[in-house]
Amino acid sequence: MEKLENYIKNNVLNIEEIINDYSKFLYKVIKNNSYNLTSEDIEEIISDSFFALWKNYNKMNSSDNVKNYLVGCSKNILLNKLKKNKKDVNNVNIENYINIVKTNDDIENSYEEQEKIKFVENIINNIDKESREIFILFYYEQRKIKEISKIMNISEAKIKVRLHRTRKKIKKELEKGGYRYGI
Repeated sequence: MEKLENYIKNNVLNIEEIINDYSKFLYKVIKNNSYNLTSEDIEEIISDSFFALWKNYNKMNSSDNVKNYLVGCSKNILLNKLKKNKKDVNNVNIENYINIVKTNDDIENSYEEQEKIKFVENIINNIDKESREIFILFYYEQRKIKEISKIMNISEAKIKVRLHRTRKKIKKELEKGGYRYGI
């Protein structure tokens, strides 16, 4: 039912049905595109997205895709929230971002992988705050350099330099610690 026209009855938007159909989906989208947001923050972004749709639906084309509109709204609201809050990333826990599959046949490799993750986590926690935030946004939040530039209000060139230096530092520390490079 993704088209807007499917949710309009007698020229009135059935916002309750849209909320029922897309709340869980939007929660996952926002959760996957953010870090350090509370459930309350995520719910606020979802509410604001539904409100934006309700407020602007009569400006939209009836064949517009509701899901795409809501995702676009939620991502814009999330970016604005991140710009305002500039969340503190002093203590990174990489395990929040990486799923490690453990099998009975591969316990030793799993242990080694966890040790490597702790080692990398320690390296990341010991780099300067700005470089750490750029690294997390780029590699774990999978943001584009242009997007990071807007969030952090710094040039794209500076972001590229910081990423290069951070990768170089991680590689050097991994090699000192006896690990092969390849996070």
